[in-house]
Amino acid sequence: MNTVDRFIVEWLKPVLFGAWSAVLLYVLITQRYTVFLRPTFGWLLALAHFISMGFMIAALPVERPINLDTGGVLRIAVLLVPILYLISLPTDMLNSHVFTNRFVGTPEVTVTRAGKPATATPRRPLANRELTILDLLLNANQYNGRRVIFKGMMLHDEELKKYFDGQDTAVYRFLINCCAADALPLAVAVDSDQAQKVATDQWVRVEGIFHLRPIKGDAIPVVEDAAVYSVDAPDVAYLY
Repeated sequence: MNTVDRFIVEWLKPVLFGAWSAVLLYVLITQRYTVFLRPTFGWLLALAHFISMGFMIAALPVERPINLDTGGVLRIAVLLVPILYLISLPTDMLNSHVFTNRFVGTPEVTVTRAGKPATATPRRPLANRELTILDLLLNANQYNGRRVIFKGMMLHDEELKKYFDGQDTAVYRFLINCCAADALPLAVAVDSDQAQKVATDQWVRVEGIFHLRPIKGDAIPVVEDAAVYSVDAPDVAYLY
């Protein structure tokens, strides 16, 4: 066995596990995993990092025969593919393109609650307490007719008209249970001249009167008389 072959046989496995350990540490430190995974699952990546380190140490060359056939090399090569994927992960969060592909209307929980007659509620501020789109949709009757404040990303799209009674402007966010694969788009229509001046995917802060607008036995969430302000993206972009 020549020097190159011996080096491959002895060091290929340690290098593989070392690469896995380094990449997992990288996505943890940079928080890039939050692009596709719920932040609370970071401890699983940390555990995987230490497990990879353990495998790396166990695979270090020792004074014993080491056999590595073609099948073993191929298996190791396959394990390198996810590393390339993790390194090439985009840093951008889910955007309007993903929203357009996944949105199929307001969640059933909103429609169900909106189906009952809403009681009149005084239009008073909620002590300037900032809500989320999820808060509004889960407690639609409670906030109906009240001034609300929330943040999200702006969206202008003709396709929205069929969901929001002719409104082509909405503010949206994604609700994630586990990872980006199960991301559910949530949106509230915004009736505002100011909103027309804000570009799609720009983060905004919206202040206005939240209404459940009755449409053919259902209801759609709309914020009327809305003031819209451009803001920086929050540290946590998704809802959980």
